[in-house]
Amino acid sequence: MSPHVIIGLFSLIVLVCLFLFLILFLAPERAPAKTESEIRDTIAGLSATNVRSFDMLFDDRDYRILRAAPELKAVCAKFRRDRRRIALLWLGGLQKDVLLVWEFRRFLVRNGLRVTFREEAAIALAGCFALLYLAAMHGVVFTCGPFALARTIRAARVPVERLSIQGAGLLARVPPPMRAQLAQRWTKHVLAWNLG
Repeated sequence: MSPHVIIGLFSLIVLVCLFLFLILFLAPERAPAKTESEIRDTIAGLSATNVRSFDMLFDDRDYRILRAAPELKAVCAKFRRDRRRIALLWLGGLQKDVLLVWEFRRFLVRNGLRVTFREEAAIALAGCFALLYLAAMHGVVFTCGPFALARTIRAARVPVERLSIQGAGLLARVPPPMRAQLAQRWTKHVLAWNLG
């Protein structure tokens, strides 16, 4: 066998294993319940995790009704394309939120907050897992559409929300007077980061 065939087969096996892992072992979970302090200490600038009405984005009832009417075939195709585009935008927003949580951690450390290696490793692993999950869901939506694995795709916000809670949890260790100053600096930093 040529090296190209071996690489192709290996890549295919890895993709199939990742897909099976996502379907079989990562059952869609509910978003973690937020305590009052977690709601109060959220990371300013997160966009896609705060949107709650995305259940209707992945609900295929309207699509099935349109598909059942042959005269609405063009409308059905446009409906599916639009839903796919919106789902991809939402997943892209979640990826940006993961990067923003990492930026928030870096911001806190630069401003004097001490963190342990274990905390850094935990946030790095959680961030990598979230990005891998989002990349897999992006691939599913791009190739199969937004209705293929709707429950699993909807659950894409769960690892991002958990990462956000971990990042915001560091604020509890900051003294209250310094917390207000950090909030002002972070708001300016987020605006500059989003424009940059």
